[in-house]
Amino acid sequence: MLNYDYLNEITGGDAEFIAELLGDFASQTPDLIEQIATAVAQGDAATVGAAAHTLKGSARAVGADEFAAIAFELEQAGKRGDLSSAPDALQRLQAYWRTLEAYLQEQVAAA
Repeated sequence: MLNYDYLNEITGGDAEFIAELLGDFASQTPDLIEQIATAVAQGDAATVGAAAHTLKGSARAVGADEFAAIAFELEQAGKRGDLSSAPDALQRLQAYWRTLEAYLQEQVAAA
């Protein structure tokens, strides 16, 4: 679920730094997903694009590449001003987050 080669590369293999990055990501992500969900429901393409852009960057920063790819879809939909595909992408983002969040909790517990 995470690209640990990338994480080790950017952190020099510092386990504490990796844990800090993942903790920050885990704490910020639910709010961003909520912003996206609210904006999709309101038809607010600009907010969808902006929040998804932030989420994409955060996901890429921790090596959550597949999650970032879904956020990128939402970002592009927001930038185009066409949210017709956004509900489906949001549903996939939320489902992936549930799996990723559980995975991150397992990683923290194992550390």
